[in-house]
Amino acid sequence: MSKALEKRVESLHKLLADPTRRKILKLISVKPLNPQELATKLGISRPAVEKHLKLLLSNYFCERTVEPFPTPHYVYYISDPGVELIDVITSAAITFFQSMDGIVAAEIEQLERDFVLGRINRAEYDTRKPLLTKKQKELGELQLTRIWLEEAKKLVSEHSEEKS
Repeated sequence: MSKALEKRVESLHKLLADPTRRKILKLISVKPLNPQELATKLGISRPAVEKHLKLLLSNYFCERTVEPFPTPHYVYYISDPGVELIDVITSAAITFFQSMDGIVAAEIEQLERDFVLGRINRAEYDTRKPLLTKKQKELGELQLTRIWLEEAKKLVSEHSEEKS
């Protein structure tokens, strides 16, 4: 991977790692909102919201337009490239988590089978089982990430249907 692409991917990771920015994306994917509406819904200051919006805007996750009434102001909405990127990231992450769940479950099953059939001794079983159990627990803790990804996938789907 080129340095420029690596830097861009790292930037996107940081951008999406922030829960406030994910909430903003979720809110503006439902309907266009201005910074004050977002600040009110999120319970944070308008300058903080504007800082997040600036980052989302500069990374093409959202776009803005001017609403003239009652006074001119910007409203932000999720961009088509933003929807596409979230869709790709979501699909890849869900596939990854499902694969990892299956791999770890198969490793545990094989370990137990090997122990029962006498292919490995008690010491090896007792050494490897906690490591696999820990890995399985860590994957379970990623359920929150998976839930967010599935919500993002749903938002992308709804956004696509609205455009049709």
